[in-house]
Amino acid sequence: MTMTMNTNGLDGGPRGTGGSEIMSALGSSRKQRLYFFTGDDQAIGSHAVRDMSGVDQSVDSVVAWSQCREMLLTSADKRQAVLVMDTERGVTKSELSLRRERKNWGMTVDSIAPMQKFEQYGRSDEIHLYGLGDNGRTVFHLHHDSRQQESVQEHVIAADACRKYKSYIFTAQAQTKGGFLALGRSDGAVALYDYVMKSENAACVLDGQPGPVTAVDVSADGRWLVWTTPDFVFFAVLEQTHWCKGKKEKPRAMRLDISAADQTALGLDPPEPAVGEPTGDDGEGDDGDLAVNWLPARFDAGTADPFSADVVEREIISYVRDVQVRWPLKAVLHAYEQGETACYGLAHSVTANGAVAFHRPVLGDVDLVALSGEVVKTLKF
Repeated sequence: MTMTMNTNGLDGGPRGTGGSEIMSALGSSRKQRLYFFTGDDQAIGSHAVRDMSGVDQSVDSVVAWSQCREMLLTSADKRQAVLVMDTERGVTKSELSLRRERKNWGMTVDSIAPMQKFEQYGRSDEIHLYGLGDNGRTVFHLHHDSRQQESVQEHVIAADACRKYKSYIFTAQAQTKGGFLALGRSDGAVALYDYVMKSENAACVLDGQPGPVTAVDVSADGRWLVWTTPDFVFFAVLEQTHWCKGKKEKPRAMRLDISAADQTALGLDPPEPAVGEPTGDDGEGDDGDLAVNWLPARFDAGTADPFSADVVEREIISYVRDVQVRWPLKAVLHAYEQGETACYGLAHSVTANGAVAFHRPVLGDVDLVALSGEVVKTLKF
């Protein structure tokens, strides 16, 4: 079974010593370039993306690292490696290739993410990543110290540092600040791990919902979980025990949606079925499916500030075409506590420049969105 991984060609974060300036990077697979923007939507240049041998690379995903001093890139042309680009110079200074212990063959990299949420916002000479590989069948972690002199670093994934799965495919990942890992799966389930490499068995599996999971996000402290499929967004409240092995009651899933009135007002109603086609109406008065897929639902990045330990997330944000949908956490938690099956968000059109392709919340109430034509806009909510 082969499946397209949930890669993201947009990332950004604080830049500079004070960390008050926002910078974003947008990868273009077609043009094999990385485009850079400031927090006030100004394009500040671009770099061609090449490997250590000077061969052009098609960017799959981008992770800004160490206050945007480095860009960690995966490539559709070189799927056995993670490229480390020096942001200022625009050159690939390291190439982190992967192979499996006791097997003399390369392991492909599908997607990467910081091992701890918002770890990339601080200055560091070390790289700590979780990753998905082998078309979603392998989960791995990678540690690299950039102070080493080797420009091409081969990482041997040890037997106790990765797991290979066969009955389903992992399609998305998210981490807490403490390093707990949530993995979305092709069967619609989300699996929770206290530390994924110690055992194949998840601490808890939220299943029973349609799939595949295209994105997953978790609050910084691990209390709240949101995941996205092509047709639905789901939310759940987690207890500390859900991250630990042992018998416990699974958390229930509540759907996050747009009201029927907002769907109609914003032109998001599904097209009328042709004569003779089923309408999809199940007779239960549901608001119906949207005409297009959901983009990943994500929590705001208010908890990214290391000096705000008492801050919690306030919003969940997603997009449908050019429409931003926000669910205030207070309203979501109230609906969840009342046993509601769905919570409806605040929807409004945010751009006249076409559909949003990617988005990435950074630094509190700021959301970076990528539009067609290699354009990035900074939205506040």
